Amino acid sequence: MGEREVKRRRQRRKGTDSEETFAGHGGTGRSNAKTIPPKIANATMKKKCSGISSADGIVHSSASPVAGGVHFLPHPSARHRHAGGILRRWRCLACSLVSLLLVAAAILICVAVFTHLRAEARRKNRTDEIAYLKGLVEAVNSATEVKWKARFNPFGIRQSTFNHQKALKNLTAIKEYVAHLEHFFDSPQMKEHLKTLESFPEAQLPRNFDARDKWPMCPSIHAVPNQGGCGSCYAVSAMGVAADRTCIHTNGTDGTQLSALDVIECCEVCGNCFGGDPLKAMVSWALEGVVSGGPDGCRPYAVSSACGTPCTPNLYAEEQAKRKCRKDKCQTAYYKNSAGGEYAADKRKGSFAYTLFPRKMSIDQAGNDRVLLPSVVGHFNKTSSAGPLTMDQIRTIIRKELFLYGPTTLALPLTEEFLHYDSGIFHPFPRQHFDDRIIYWHVVRLIGWGHDEDDQLFWVAVNSFGEQWGENGFFRVDTSLLEDYGLEYEAGMP
Repeated sequence: MGEREVKRRRQRRKGTDSEETFAGHGGTGRSNAKTIPPKIANATMKKKCSGISSADGIVHSSASPVAGGVHFLPHPSARHRHAGGILRRWRCLACSLVSLLLVAAAILICVAVFTHLRAEARRKNRTDEIAYLKGLVEAVNSATEVKWKARFNPFGIRQSTFNHQKALKNLTAIKEYVAHLEHFFDSPQMKEHLKTLESFPEAQLPRNFDARDKWPMCPSIHAVPNQGGCGSCYAVSAMGVAADRTCIHTNGTDGTQLSALDVIECCEVCGNCFGGDPLKAMVSWALEGVVSGGPDGCRPYAVSSACGTPCTPNLYAEEQAKRKCRKDKCQTAYYKNSAGGEYAADKRKGSFAYTLFPRKMSIDQAGNDRVLLPSVVGHFNKTSSAGPLTMDQIRTIIRKELFLYGPTTLALPLTEEFLHYDSGIFHPFPRQHFDDRIIYWHVVRLIGWGHDEDDQLFWVAVNSFGEQWGENGFFRVDTSLLEDYGLEYEAGMP
């Protein structure tokens, strides 16, 4: 071996000692080895052996399947930043949800507290109201000058303001009704009616009278309705009068009950569950007709009475929302009329309607424009040679009307103590502050009269609070109310 060859081998051995061989799959064969410069190899070996990573990544101990590939994994700090971001987002979401739950809980607590306070206030108000009403009952029963007895009614209320929504009036229809009333009053039938009232001798009127006794063949006179949770006294009483007079006129052959619900729902000018006008209901009966009522008739009175005796006016809105005029069919169970239950075929009409006592009817929305209606008493006020009728003469005209033709409606101011009436001859007590105790105006059915031990005249009437109230649904009332208020008496003829 020459000196040159020895030198070359030394250099090669020296170079081999300073090189590092990497295999593609961890092997040591030179055919796949990649020679790395010493500086890079040393740095890489330090990373691999010490586990210290650069910002770019670390070298995996096994080679990548990619030729000559070195597999780099994400830096641990990068993974930590990514995981930390997800965790922060979940924390923010959790905080938001917790905040919403806290706000919702606070709202619920506020609502609960408000509801509780309002309920407590109502309970306190009702407790105070009951104490006041019981005191009123006690005052009536302990007064020596009072001719009636009171019994505490748990459904009694105090005078209040009921914010009932007022429906817009159909002024055109109301003016037409006024025109019809004037036409009725000028009709030959009404002129004959007035002539009979005038000529009938007062002496032939009995001291006491009850339509139930004179016309026992008419069960409608005995019927005690219950208006329930609807302020429909005007319709209930008016249709009661129409049914009574139809039965009387036919000598008991037609005892059909007439539907108050038909009036409430389908007479657009008569009223609704917030109240109405019995005279308009009588006019509607004469002009449009009313279908049969009662439980087995075309249109039964489908208003619940479970809310009280009577139900408070605060509940009227709930019943009014259910009301809708239906002019297609009668109830399914009704098929008596010739058309097999057709609504239009079941209509029953009167001949004419009128008012006994002078009264006015508003013909504008505000109630400022009021028209004086023709009336029986108004007619005799004009024709009497002695001038306007006295109060006794007015009562005599009303008694003649009852005795000859049957019941009429009677509208009166209903006071707080009236709801607690049990028996006797009612009159407001105490007389002082009478107006302050009026809850609302109420319409009943007048069926007779009588005289007390002091020879004072009283009326006998049927209320619309059911048989649990008063004298099995009936009551007696001092006629002196006429001296305080111009009461309304409405009627019609079949």
